Amino acid sequence: MLLSIAKKGQSLFLLSFALFALGGTLLLKLPGMTFHGNLAWIDAFFIAMSSTCITGLATVPVTEFTLLGQIVIVALIQIGGIGIMTLSASILLSLGKGLSFSDTLLISSLNDNFSLRGTEGLTRTVVKYSLLTEGAGAVLIYAGSLLKGDDWLSSLWNAVFLAVSSFCNAGMAPYGDSMASQHVLSRIGCAGLIVFGGLGVYVIYDLLQVVKKRRLSMRIHSKVVLFTTVFLLIAGTVMLKCAGLQGGAALSWADAAFLSVSCRTAGFSTFETGTLSDTGLLTVMILMLIGASPGSTGGGMKTSTVAVAAAAIWNTFLGNTEVLMYKRMIPGANVLRAFSIIVIFLLMTYTASVTMQALAPETDMTAIIFESISALTTTGLSLNGTTATLHAPAKFALALFMYIGRMGPFTIMLFLLSREKRGQLKYPQERIIIG
Repeated sequence: MLLSIAKKGQSLFLLSFALFALGGTLLLKLPGMTFHGNLAWIDAFFIAMSSTCITGLATVPVTEFTLLGQIVIVALIQIGGIGIMTLSASILLSLGKGLSFSDTLLISSLNDNFSLRGTEGLTRTVVKYSLLTEGAGAVLIYAGSLLKGDDWLSSLWNAVFLAVSSFCNAGMAPYGDSMASQHVLSRIGCAGLIVFGGLGVYVIYDLLQVVKKRRLSMRIHSKVVLFTTVFLLIAGTVMLKCAGLQGGAALSWADAAFLSVSCRTAGFSTFETGTLSDTGLLTVMILMLIGASPGSTGGGMKTSTVAVAAAAIWNTFLGNTEVLMYKRMIPGANVLRAFSIIVIFLLMTYTASVTMQALAPETDMTAIIFESISALTTTGLSLNGTTATLHAPAKFALALFMYIGRMGPFTIMLFLLSREKRGQLKYPQERIIIG
């Protein structure tokens, strides 16, 4: 029964995002959405897909859209960030109907860390946490805009837009230069929202249970995610600072720290990313691939996936035959899934890069690889505005890669869960020579 419900959930998830992207395309094609006439169909489709998949890549700058057009974009971002199924569940709860048993099974089948009894509480937490965090971040961003000297009315809308885009890790900004000219207070608010949106609702739910003293300590998953997140933020900042810019120019600590936060699926920048040194670009691409955490608004391979793989390697060096983390043994199935997801993501990156190079042979290969990773990990960073220079076939392919990147990890996880089975027979072991 759980398997059939999981498959139903997968189909609903895939179809709902596709329908919202198509609906957004039609809305963005309406008159009055941009300041310079109607969008081309491919641009409307690309922006709608990028917004729904909370990627942030854009063929047309957000500043080209009218208030009505920006409202459509931010609505698609919010829907994509919270998630279609979670949003639907919250609507049922707000109507006082509660979740049916089949709906509860549908959501709980996506994660084995929460009981059926706690699913409704988890769903409520998703919506409340998202809206409250976005509201707090918007206040901070608004204050920064006022200190910068912007008028109060435009600052208010820009703060709301940027708060939703930051928390959902979408990377779209209502400014022409992303976050380059914004006040330090706005940058702090944006960075904070990115981190809180990227932790994942499972970690937030777990932390709230500990604060409310319903649990004595956090689950291992939460500890792994928090440690890995902090480690990546610090390590990324140091590596980007040491790598510097092209020609040996120095990168400020503030810019390095912001990019370390943003490049793991958010996509904002305080300077032109194309000015990074080759080492800096490689560092950004690795961080983009790692991405955010499970159950978050971000994409990528996920922090816990990489942490489990790293723990397996470390335990191998220590001579352990089992993978141990925080004095707990990690099941072999989890380790296999982690390495499987990493390999699949690398294969997806190779396939996307080769496809994009074939469709845009005039584009530099480094920019192609960077753009492909950015789309698959739903990051939204682009080298020197490469996205806007692509022809229609390449734009369409990149939009599909954004969709695959957003849906892929979810689909892979469900597929691996559905294929898991306990064998009735035990076969004799035989070693294979490695290395």
